[in-house]
Formats: sequence, structure tokens, C-alpha cells
Amino acid sequence: MALNLSDSSLQDRLAKIEMIIVDVDGVLTDGLAYYDSNGMAMKAFSMRDGFGFVLAKFAGIELGVLTGNVAEMVKRRLEAFNITRIKGGHFRKLGFYEEMVEETGIPEQEIIYIGDDLFDLPVLRRVGFSVAPADAHPDVIRQVDAVTESKGGRGVVREVIEAVVRAKGKWDEVIEMIENDEDGGR
Repeated sequence: MALNLSDSSLQDRLAKIEMIIVDVDGVLTDGLAYYDSNGMAMKAFSMRDGFGFVLAKFAGIELGVLTGNVAEMVKRRLEAFNITRIKGGHFRKLGFYEEMVEETGIPEQEIIYIGDDLFDLPVLRRVGFSVAPADAHPDVIRQVDAVTESKGGRGVVREVIEAVVRAKGKWDEVIEMIENDEDGGR
């Protein structure tokens, strides 16, 4: 199922979301590993997703990140948006997810997880609403509630956040905050 808000049952489910948790490689990035001439790893992040984080903050939606590798460049990118709920370090993400749920007190049925690969399946199966990018692993696509039109690293997170903000009926309020140059709690 695509993130189509003309589907009232989908809109009702998204309206209840209080937290969005995302994977990094394959969701926030295209999943490719880039290295410069000195062997330094680099990742490319979508500016659209960055603005999606801003929209979520304006709308009062909690954000979190689960990743197999908490690289310094990932932390720096997320800290630019005041996202400090970052957990990971190995591919067994379910324990990190459970910690995040316990820390926030947000019920699982009010959480979206966006993941793209097999390591994400245990979390995708637990959350209230599961999403995969268009280019996710086929087994993941078959098991999630919705698939984005965007591919990993190309605005997946922004697409999901916009759908949630609209479903919650906060779109006009968020646009007004942006137009009035408010900071959205950043």
C-alpha cells in the first residue's frame, strides 16, 4: 500500500502516530558506501529528509533513529536537527527499539518504523505502522503496511512525515509556523 491519504483507513492510522523511528542506510541514505582518496567514509543525506525532520518537530512528533552503525557523520547530521534519540551499534535492533519505547513511554501502536532490509524486520513487525522505501528488500516490502514512492536516500522520511502531519490535521498549522519563522521547538 502506498502512502495515499485518500484511503481513510490509512489516514486514521497515521493520525494516531506520535513517534517516527528511522533506519539510516537504505532509508536516510541510498545505502551506498562512498570513500574519498584518503579512505574516509562518506554518506549522502537528502535535504528533503532534513526538512522533513523540521516539519516533524513543528508538528510535535517525536523522532528516533535505529542503526546498525552509529557513525560520527550520522550523529552530526542528526544533531543538526536536534535528534538525539539515536541507538545502534549492531544489527540486532529490537533491543534498541524496546529501550526507546521504554524511555519515551509511547505505545507501540503510535510508532512508525521505516526500514529497508532484513535486519529491520523484527522492529517492523512490532510497531503500529511499518513503512519501507520503494527500493527495499522484496521480503521487507511484502511485510510492511506501506511503501513510499521514494527510494532510500531520496526523501523517504520526508514523504512519511508529510503524510503523518497531514493525517493529524496539522499541515496548515505547521506551514503557518514556518511562515512566521518560528523554530518548532528546535
